[in-house]
Amino acid sequence: MFRLKFILSLLLLFSFEEVTFAQLKDTAQTSQIENNQTTVNYLSKSEQLRNKKIVSLTIILTVIIFLLFYFLYQNNKLKQKIKRKDTKQKILLNIINSGIDSQEVERKKIASFLHDNINSLLSSAGLHLNTFTAQNDVKSEEIRKAKAILSEVHELLRDMSHDLVPSLLVRFGLIYALEDLCEKNSNSAIEFEFSSAIPTSRRYVEKFEMKIYFIVSELFSNITKHSNAKKAKLSLAERENQLILHIYDDGIGFKTQKLKDAEGFGLSRIRARIKKYKGTLSITSKENQGTKIKIQIPLPH
Repeated sequence: MFRLKFILSLLLLFSFEEVTFAQLKDTAQTSQIENNQTTVNYLSKSEQLRNKKIVSLTIILTVIIFLLFYFLYQNNKLKQKIKRKDTKQKILLNIINSGIDSQEVERKKIASFLHDNINSLLSSAGLHLNTFTAQNDVKSEEIRKAKAILSEVHELLRDMSHDLVPSLLVRFGLIYALEDLCEKNSNSAIEFEFSSAIPTSRRYVEKFEMKIYFIVSELFSNITKHSNAKKAKLSLAERENQLILHIYDDGIGFKTQKLKDAEGFGLSRIRARIKKYKGTLSITSKENQGTKIKIQIPLPH
């Protein structure tokens, strides 16, 4: 009886172990399946995330490339616009300078013609009148008036010839002529002071001297007409192979930012002359505080 009970207990124990082992096996299989499913889900999510990143990067790169092309297009457009503007400016400067050069050639021709021909003829006519009256001892009021008229015309033509091409400029050079220009423009209303670190004997190329002279002459004219100044000053110097001119007046001045709006043809001509010689013009002015002008031009070789 005891043996029977022992055998039954062993059988029950073995049966329980088999059931437990089967359950553990089923649980392990279920766990593995769940783990596999989790891994698949994780890989699927990773793949989706990677695809999203690729799409996002593609969109960003597309936008960047588009923006680069847009900026390149705008930059190229701006360069073309600047190039067209520079071309127009160069054409305008060439036209102005061509007109200035033609005028200066004509001025020289007219001045030469007045001096060498008309003045000579007037001098000859006056000499003949003087000789005739002296030889015949003629005292006539009409002849006296004729002599006075001839003398006056002679003076007017000489002044005209000097205004066209100053004889001092041709004979003695730029520095001497500019000093004389300051003296001639000085009067009871305004005084032009001259200062130069360059000796009066210094000579430059004739065309260069003429252009600088007429630039200064035009600026003096503007000061006299518009500045209401009591005093003005011109100073000259040479530095690093450049001619440097400073022109100052104590007049009413103006707002520098409005200069281009009020810039007339006279100042455009001055700028064109200076740019032809690759020089620079700077104007500093304040209302009721005068005006300072600085001109730098490379010396001709």
